[in-house]
Amino acid sequence: MWGSKGLGGFNQGDLAEELDDDQIHAVLGLFGSDVAAYAPRSRAAVIGINRTGLTGISDLERRYTRFYLDANRASAHGNDAARNDTVAARFDALFPEARQPATLHALADHDLRLLWRAASQAAGSAPRPDLAETALSVFEVTERRGIIDRQDVLKLRGILLAGRRFEQARRFTAAHPEAGLTTLPAFDDPLTNKAPAATVWRMNADGSRLTRTAIDLEPAQVLVTAGCHFSADAAEDITADPVLGPVFARHAHWLVSTPGVESIDAVRDWNRRFPEAPAEMIHDRGEWSVLPTWSMPEFHVVRGGKVIETVKGWPRSPASNRRPLIDALHRAGLLDQPSAEPTPL
Repeated sequence: MWGSKGLGGFNQGDLAEELDDDQIHAVLGLFGSDVAAYAPRSRAAVIGINRTGLTGISDLERRYTRFYLDANRASAHGNDAARNDTVAARFDALFPEARQPATLHALADHDLRLLWRAASQAAGSAPRPDLAETALSVFEVTERRGIIDRQDVLKLRGILLAGRRFEQARRFTAAHPEAGLTTLPAFDDPLTNKAPAATVWRMNADGSRLTRTAIDLEPAQVLVTAGCHFSADAAEDITADPVLGPVFARHAHWLVSTPGVESIDAVRDWNRRFPEAPAEMIHDRGEWSVLPTWSMPEFHVVRGGKVIETVKGWPRSPASNRRPLIDALHRAGLLDQPSAEPTPL
């Protein structure tokens, strides 16, 4: 991604898997020393692929490049559901060998790693049972080759959680003690299949239990799509704000993605840091069609099951969105005195 001052963002995955630390810094140094400061740590030695026999670019690597480009384009256009469908469809079309055990086992290590990355991305984008099974099959072959690391184990557990295979994820965690994964909470679902349209997983105080809870979207309220460090900035500022803090404590839901897509450990940390603005993990992205995209942070004022106004972003500057947010809350009837102005943050 390019910005006004040059390189504004980059995917760390290829650099970390393919290059050693010196090579990663050399590549990023081409874009300036400030960019090189964001160099990821190399995973190549830990994963341990033997690259001495690689000659040129394989057919699977060319297809992986096409998949990567198509997934990026899908992320830039349309809503989340359309993007996920596109990523899943492109995986299905480009990697038939992922569902052919004999072909899968015959792949060279480098191609197998690329296939695992594509399979895990597809399964993480669209929680289809068949995609999760495919990712699990590719992971198992990759694990038997000894070309995985802790990040791969964590990724596969996330896929199982995103597919709501909670007990399977628990068994998988127990089977990989060397990865040092944290203990999963208990999942309590009193709603089963009788739930209303929109539900979340609420974490108890010590982070040991998640309980599925329905959210009534009829009353006026604020839904915050959260999960990034800018969201944490917003939570810190808003909970300390004498005008916004009380309104958000009564009427806001700080929503993050589903278990597995969003880190359960990150939610534990968030809730310890912001007990007055606890994060709630959505149960199923499909239940939240009222929010077609999940940009972070965005503040959606909802009434009658529909978004009536949205304030985007939380820049920490004199031109922040504090004033627009106060005005939006007033128009929704959630704030009586929008003119109250405390000392600026």
